[in-house]
Amino acid sequence: MKHYPSSFLCSFFLLIWMISGSAQAQNRCESFAQLEKVDGPVRVSEEGTPFPQRITDLPHSLCPGDKVQTVAKARAHISHPGGQMVLSENSLLVVNSIEEVELEEGAALFDIAKREEGRFTARTPLVVIGVKGTRFLVSRNQERNDIALFDGEVNVERRDGKEMAYYQAKSIDDMTFAEFQAYQRREFQEFRDSFNQEFEDYKKQVMAEFSTFCRDVDMKPGRQLTLGSVDGKPEAVGAPVDKGYSALKDDLGSWLQ
Repeated sequence: MKHYPSSFLCSFFLLIWMISGSAQAQNRCESFAQLEKVDGPVRVSEEGTPFPQRITDLPHSLCPGDKVQTVAKARAHISHPGGQMVLSENSLLVVNSIEEVELEEGAALFDIAKREEGRFTARTPLVVIGVKGTRFLVSRNQERNDIALFDGEVNVERRDGKEMAYYQAKSIDDMTFAEFQAYQRREFQEFRDSFNQEFEDYKKQVMAEFSTFCRDVDMKPGRQLTLGSVDGKPEAVGAPVDKGYSALKDDLGSWLQ
């Protein structure tokens, strides 16, 4: 009988365990979503496991509760029964179910197939976005949430159900000359600056005027809705889509199939 060195046996059994573990990971659920393409380091944290794993073997099946995370200068393309989504850098998205995903941090472009019944739902820790078929971008940080709608229709409401003070940005025709000059200066700022502005500062820059109190907002294409709070009171501002978000949409949209 042939004898093998113990180091060889250990390596052999470790390889078998890794192959078995990989197969089990891919068969741990009836997968409905997939990580299709990545650029840069992208990690997946599987439901029930404490450590994320870097994904290099694609496509990679995703199960309910899995989290997809990008770091600086990375992005990820995810296919889902609801449609497609592209994660920007420094973003974290959770695949909740066939009907729902949640953007916990960062930005993502969604391209959602139109459906006759029901709706796809995209969430952040602050808002619920009901979708019937559209292309839209969501950006989320600690200060504010932005939803930019490019096509179709969405309905936006707060997750806590609270009523919001709804403001509308002034149209150019309604601006004074001084306001128009301020508007022009804002147009030439770097768009990343506006992404990181605090909500109150953003509201002042778009010269928003109070419109009404409401629990949800039906958005129209070419419009952006920014949600935040001032002194603990929920507020939302409707405005034309920021040029920065349009540029980000074009950049991420090149990855959509």
